[in-house]
Formats: sequence, structure tokens, C-alpha cells
Amino acid sequence: MRCDPPLVHGAVLDGLWRAARAGRLPHSLSFEGRSGIGKYVTAKRLALGLLCKGGPGEPCGACGPCKRVTSGDARGNHPDLYVVDPSLDGEELIKVERIAERSGAGMSVESFLSLRAHESGWRIVLIRDAERMNVAAQNALLKTLEEPGEQTLLVQTTARPERLLDTIRSRSVRMRFAALSVEDASRICRAGGVPQADAARLARICGGSPGDALALHARGGLEMLDLLAEVVGGEREPLDAARAAADVAGDFEGGTPRAKERDRARVVFDLALQIAADARRIAAGVPRTELAHGDLLDRAAVERLDRRAVDALLVARADVDRNLGPAAVLERCMLVLGGGATLPSGGRV
Repeated sequence: MRCDPPLVHGAVLDGLWRAARAGRLPHSLSFEGRSGIGKYVTAKRLALGLLCKGGPGEPCGACGPCKRVTSGDARGNHPDLYVVDPSLDGEELIKVERIAERSGAGMSVESFLSLRAHESGWRIVLIRDAERMNVAAQNALLKTLEEPGEQTLLVQTTARPERLLDTIRSRSVRMRFAALSVEDASRICRAGGVPQADAARLARICGGSPGDALALHARGGLEMLDLLAEVVGGEREPLDAARAAADVAGDFEGGTPRAKERDRARVVFDLALQIAADARRIAAGVPRTELAHGDLLDRAAVERLDRRAVDALLVARADVDRNLGPAAVLERCMLVLGGGATLPSGGRV
């Protein structure tokens, strides 16, 4: 498990470690804010500093406990740290067996917390994307929050806290993480190996979310955006752009070539919808300079990308997840941006 020092949110960590040294650290924390702004990075670093031999505080990175946290896979190898991360399990939802003990289901939050601490005395649970817990899992977690035990810490990170039960939210100390400035997000992107010019552009597109910016970079997002810009500006034929988009290389999600094609199409549609949304903002009077894609949109494009065009993009985007052919759906996307397709009720396809 990598636990690099965060380039932001350091003051949050210092405050939490001080609270731990004073015996005032709450047993449940909810790190809330948009995706990709460092909530989970901060949670991992917090755990490392609590489990460090010299902690609570800035971890040394060299002691046995630090090495056990940072070794192995993304869950680490420390016996007093338990990670629930649906992305590691390849699952959309966090099911009840990950939270409550079930016969034959393996380790859960409940069974982990029933064990005695092996080293520092802390037992720490990290739940990433907590909003992905189903209702049964949330109800099971509520029981744990009501009887947490001594030197137990449960940290949930979530971009959608409204999807959590009110009873869970009320039993956690909620900490709101703000989006980063474009400058900070760009700095983190550069630290992640993104060239300076691309880092600044990605940070602006992703609205101060370096995690989203790095993910977009890995999935060929800027190359796709250039294709979309050419279509919007009338510089490239939509069907030609669709074929080029289908060939963009990147680190796409999915276990099969077809699944990767669908993920590539999702990236294209998400960018197209951002452009269309900015067109509607310009039509409503928002200055172009305040928008990530304002420089792509002339008067004709703003008029073309009206409410019906947005609806057409949303319908086509949904078809990606209905397992329709990604190539055909990409063509529809480009045709909408170029003004050659609307919803079927408009008489064009």
C-alpha cells in the first residue's frame, strides 16, 4: 500500500494526529468531498502515522509497522489495518459480508474488530467510496459504530455522503475536503509525471481534482478532447473523428477488449457532456473565461448544443452501458456535437 505524503491536506493530518496524542481522536471519521481530491490518500497517511512505532504523528516510513503498512498490495500487510475498497475487489457495491461476519465469507469489518490489536494498540478500518455500501452493509456498519471499542478508528471516504444513512452520518465526525485550486491540482499532476502544459490543462478541465486529472491523462483524455474540439469547431468530419477516437490508446478499465472499448466510449461521452454543459452555461450568460471548455465554443456551437443535443448525448451515453456497440455509439456522439444528430423525435438520427 502506497502512503506517500500528501501534497495537500497536511494541516488536516497534523490536527488528527494531535487529537490522537491527546486521546481525543473520534472513533469514526467521514472524509467527504468530490472525487479525486486526496481524501483516501489522507486516510491512508493518517493510518500510517497512527501505526508507526513513533506515532501518532508524521510516520518515519522505516520502522517495522510502517513497512508492513506500505508493503504488499494496496491493502498492505499490517495486522491492525483492514481496508474495504470495492475497486480492489472488482465490485460495484460493498456488500454486507464485507462489513458483518458471515459464515464462510472470510474477514469482515466486524470479525477484524473482534480481534485484539497486535502492535500499537490501534485497530483501523478504512472504507473507500463508502456510498457504495448497500443498505444491508450500512445497517451492519451502524452496529459497529454504536459499539466501536477502545483505540478503534473507522475512516470512511465518500464523494456522495447523501447516499449514506443519516444514522451513520450522525455517528461520525464529518470532515469536508474542498476541491483544490487549479495550481495545486496541476502541481500534483506534475508530481505524477504529467508534462507541465498538459498538467495545467487537465487540472482546469477536472476542476481542481488531481485524481480525476491523472485518471483522465492515463486514459488518453487530452487526445480525445482535441478530437471533440475539432468536431465542435467544424474542422473535422464527425464520423472520421469517431473512428480516430476508437483508436485512442490508454489505460482503460475492463477485463476484456470489449469492456475496454466501452470504457473508452465513456471517457469520450463524459468529455462531450462537459462541453455541451458549458455551451448551456454560456447561453445562460456565464462568461467563457470561467468555463473549462469556453474557448472551444463559438456562437454557432452554443446555439447548436442546445437542450435537445444534451438529451441526445445522455441517451447515447446510457446506451454504452446497455452493451450496444461502442463504435456505433461513438458515431452518434460525434454527430450530435457536429450538428448531424438529435433525438429520434426530432426527425434525425
